[in-house]
Amino acid sequence: MHRVGVAVLLLVTLRATPAADDPYLQLLDQEVSKVEASVTDKGNNAATAQVSAGNSAGTASLVSRKHFEDVLQEQHVGTYSFYRKLPERSREEIFLDYSGGASMEALRKKIIDRFLHP
Repeated sequence: MHRVGVAVLLLVTLRATPAADDPYLQLLDQEVSKVEASVTDKGNNAATAQVSAGNSAGTASLVSRKHFEDVLQEQHVGTYSFYRKLPERSREEIFLDYSGGASMEALRKKIIDRFLHP
C-alpha cells in the first residue's frame, strides 16, 4: 500500500511538470492505473466469494469429503498416506464409494489395491 501512495504522489508531482509527454511518465501512469484497478477488484472478489459460499450443494460435498479424509487420517494413518498419493480420480471414486455406504475395510482394501496397482 505504501508503494501505491509513493507512486501516486510521484505521478501527481510529475504530471505538474511540462514533460508529461515523456514515455517513462506514461508508463508510470499505466502502472498506477493497474494498481488502482487491482485494489478495487479485491472488493469485487470478496463479493463473489460470498455468493459462492452460499452455494450449499457444492459446499456440502466438500465438507463431506473433508470429513471422510479427516476420519481416514485419524483412524487409519497408513492407509491415509497411500490415499493422498493416489490420483484425484481414484480419490474421488473412493469418496463416492464411501458416500454410497461402503465399509471402511472395503475402502482401505481398495486404496491399497489402487496404490499398489495403478
